[in-house]
Amino acid sequence: MQPNDYSRPDDRELLRASLRQLSGRFRPAVLFAGLASGELLQLTDFLGTATSSLHQVVVVPGAGLGGRVLTQRRPFLVEDYIASEGITHEYDLAVRRERLTSMAAVPVVVRGRSRAVLYIASRDRTPLGEKAVSEAAAAAAEIAEELRVRDEVDRRVSIIDTARAAPALALDRSWLEHVREAHAELRSLAGTVTDPHLARQLDIIGTHLAPAPADGVHPTARLARRELDVLAQVALGCSYQETADRLGLKAVTVKSYLQNAMVKLSAHNRLEAVSVARRLGLIP
Repeated sequence: MQPNDYSRPDDRELLRASLRQLSGRFRPAVLFAGLASGELLQLTDFLGTATSSLHQVVVVPGAGLGGRVLTQRRPFLVEDYIASEGITHEYDLAVRRERLTSMAAVPVVVRGRSRAVLYIASRDRTPLGEKAVSEAAAAAAEIAEELRVRDEVDRRVSIIDTARAAPALALDRSWLEHVREAHAELRSLAGTVTDPHLARQLDIIGTHLAPAPADGVHPTARLARRELDVLAQVALGCSYQETADRLGLKAVTVKSYLQNAMVKLSAHNRLEAVSVARRLGLIP
């Protein structure tokens, strides 16, 4: 098992990208966002602000609009922030300095926990309306899915790191199954992430998970990425349909990839293809 050089991308880039997209739809709105750290929310990214009054704000659960959203894990809209009776007013000074009136906040929720909050605000007396909430909610859902994938990658990579730190585990059959599952899942995730750099990293990690070829074996077969993806799932005992569901393919496409891999590996059936691939060091 080779070392990996995986590093999680900066989650703030997801917030910045969403703010840029939203700014094109709600000009001249003020947009800002922050990631949750423990129980707190630090506002970190801003578009359209006129002062730095929001830049040092740390939102606590239940306080202000963001604190309400953070705790309740659902969007909320106020037509007049300062006058609203639906929120507390710990952050009124910062809001006054930015001359903000109507404001919407939407949480980014992953596995039942608020991980970030997106804000859209205006400086005029025209309420933002439900369109702003729905647009921000769609952006938050995209961020949530990407964070979910990144969290899963972190979990799978931790399995690799544990195995590397304790080589004796490689001889333990149950642990080897964990590694094989991690390998298959990482190859599956590589096809779903939207960040091309992260996708490349996952491909590399999947390659590093595979062992060195058996003694005296010199690999000659070169499988395409999707052929390896399919073979990794089949190695776990997945059916064509299960493999298709995991990889976002059709069952007939999975069968075609597997048949191609079998030809390249000179294998007569699925089990033999998996056995040959492991002997060649293509999969763990």
